[in-house]
Order: sequence, then C-alpha cells, then structure tokens
Amino acid sequence: MIKKAFTLAEVLITLGIIGVVAAMTLPTIKQKIDARANMTALKKTYSLLQQATTRAISEYENPIYWGMKDNDTESVTQVYKYYKPYFNMMRECPNTPGCWGYPMKYLSGTTYWAAHNASWYQYAFTLPDGVSVLIDIYPASQIQTNFGITFVDYDAAVFFVDINSEKNPNQLGKDVFCFVVTERGLIPAGKDNTSDCKEHGNGFQCVSRIIQDGWTIKYKT
Repeated sequence: MIKKAFTLAEVLITLGIIGVVAAMTLPTIKQKIDARANMTALKKTYSLLQQATTRAISEYENPIYWGMKDNDTESVTQVYKYYKPYFNMMRECPNTPGCWGYPMKYLSGTTYWAAHNASWYQYAFTLPDGVSVLIDIYPASQIQTNFGITFVDYDAAVFFVDINSEKNPNQLGKDVFCFVVTERGLIPAGKDNTSDCKEHGNGFQCVSRIIQDGWTIKYKT
C-alpha cells in the first residue's frame, strides 16, 4: 500500500498552526517561570532579612530603644550600620541614586517616588543575586495604616525589597515588597491588615497576602 506524503502546502499550513500556538502559549509560560523566580528571590531575601534582624536585635537590643526618627539622617545610617555585617553588598548607595529603580509606583499604577530625593535620606544597596534593598524610617501612624502593622507605636525602620532591582515595573505588590523592623522581629507589611492589596490599592501590604496564599500572587495586578 502506497502512503501519500504531505504536500508542501500542507506542511506549511501545519508549521503555521504550530507557530501561532507557540506565539500564544510561550508568553504565558514565560510569565509563570518569571513568577516562580520572583517568589524564590522574595523568599530568599525575606529569610536573609529575618536572620539579620535577629542578629541585630541580639547585639543592639530591642528596636523600640533604637531611637528611630522619621526623615532623620542618623537613624537611617544607624540601621544600615546594624545590618551591614550580615549582607554581602555588591553596591552601596548612601542617599544617592544607583541602587534603586525609579519611578516607583503604587500597585494602582500611580507614582509613589518619581525619582531619588536627597531630602528624604534613604539608604539602598544591591545584593549579588540582583535584589535591591532600601532602608527608610516611617512614623508610627504610617506603620499602622500604610504598612498594616497595628501594634507598632514608634517610628520604625522599613525595608523595601525590589526583587529584580532597577528593572520594571518597580511597583509595590508586583516586584517591590515591604518589611518592618519591630520588637517582635522583622514583620511582613500587612500582618494585621491587607485591605489595600488590591487592583487599585497602594500595595504596601501585599507581602503578607502573598505569604498567606502560599507564596503566590493571587490578587489582581
């Protein structure tokens, strides 16, 4: 029995269909791979910050007594000094640009930080795996409302973590996440309240939502 071979036209049509299917599915596959890589980087950095916080508290006592003050040069420098021994920093930016991606946006897409502003005094550094970390001090009122940690009644240090450094989107709840230094150790933002982790929200509190959902982003971004 003679088997009929595919004609050139049939081969081209088949290849065309395969190409269309690949074009439709590859972006989705890439997104899933990127999402897994991002969560791996976030978990790793969270663990590093937790360990460093435990050691800093052991050496310098309860953060309540660190005397942190919002928008204070000495406070940010002090926190950086406490943590520096526990990180392999590839680059350091003491109130200078170069370690953090701008503009940084809320989850909603509106701009939070348009550019580096020396008057805020923030300390940033980069890690060997490409993660950027920024230290800032916030007043108790914002720790409770913006960062969703209600038991903190003192100015406290906040670590912002950008898991892909200066690459886009530089957006809270997507690739930027927040952790707060407290007398109970390092606390993920949103511990007591994740209500602003939503499509049109600010995104400060999303890391707690991610942890609650098994280290996956299930909220709409």
